[in-house]
Amino acid sequence: MWVRNAWYVAGWSHELEAGRIVARTIIEQPLALYRKADGTVVVLEDRCCHRFAPLSMGRLEQDDLRCMYHGLKFAPDGRCVEIPGQKLIPQSACVRRYPAVERGGWIWVWMGEEAAADPSSIPGSVRLDDPGYRMQAGQKDFAAHYLLIDDNLLDLSHLTFAHEKTLGFDMPQWADERPRILPLERGLRVERWLRGQPARSFMKRWGDTLDLWNSYDFVFPGIFLLRTAFYAAGTADLCKLAPPQDTPLFLRYDDQAVTPMTDRTTRYFYAAGARSADIDPDRLGRLFAIVEAAFDEDRAIIEAQQKLIDLDPGRRMLPTSLDAGPTRFRRLVQTLLDHDGEPGPVARTEARAGY
Repeated sequence: MWVRNAWYVAGWSHELEAGRIVARTIIEQPLALYRKADGTVVVLEDRCCHRFAPLSMGRLEQDDLRCMYHGLKFAPDGRCVEIPGQKLIPQSACVRRYPAVERGGWIWVWMGEEAAADPSSIPGSVRLDDPGYRMQAGQKDFAAHYLLIDDNLLDLSHLTFAHEKTLGFDMPQWADERPRILPLERGLRVERWLRGQPARSFMKRWGDTLDLWNSYDFVFPGIFLLRTAFYAAGTADLCKLAPPQDTPLFLRYDDQAVTPMTDRTTRYFYAAGARSADIDPDRLGRLFAIVEAAFDEDRAIIEAQQKLIDLDPGRRMLPTSLDAGPTRFRRLVQTLLDHDGEPGPVARTEARAGY
């Protein structure tokens, strides 16, 4: 049911404060996160091997974590190093340790075979504290399967309709212009030009209309790295609709991560912003408020969609020409599931309702 050999976002780096133990669930596995004295992130199975009490309810003692039910103490590598009232510690007294990496402001956890964990495969995102950018971050929980959120992000034609009052009111072309879709090793690259977009008030110094270049990488399990660049009107034609090479007038960044917790709960991490020279803190605050309102619109319709799917799990969806991105990504997910040896119903290549 789950792809285990993959990097998943467990949280923002700033969430994991020194001296704190944070509980997380990823693909139905309970995790306990904390930092060692040197700041390194440790991720252990959140289940004491003795009586299965949550280690996240325990206590940090230097770099070790003590279960506060019966006092077993675990080292950062998961080995039990102390059992109160017992000198002999069996080799089986341990909990699983998960590889973890901090990158781009996120804490990444590898949920599969430790030997297969390759940090170089983690997609690059903008750090929240990068002085070259102004970014604001948040997160929301969805009562829905993660692939429904992936579908949403891989078909931005919904901007025109689902976000009519927030993002799509002046972008009718999102539903009309077909993007170019290119394969990545574990995902897709989606890109398109939108000509003659009405300029926002602060962009009108460059003209009443601008050409917009929209490009994003979407990598399993749902890492969405979007770059939206604005150019002078006519640039799309000068480029013959190929990717632009010149520096844009305005460049916006959106970095998002979809993390499945269970088959019906998903955590959605997001950051939005722009180059520091392009946006001031006040404008960033207004932009982020619009972004959060749009994500609330997404959550409302996706959760409602999930409820209807659960009423009739075997019913087929009707595919349209707009479904190229979601369909190709679901085929990739099925390949990853087969490779992991855990094929399941959540990633059918057909557009079925039942997942």
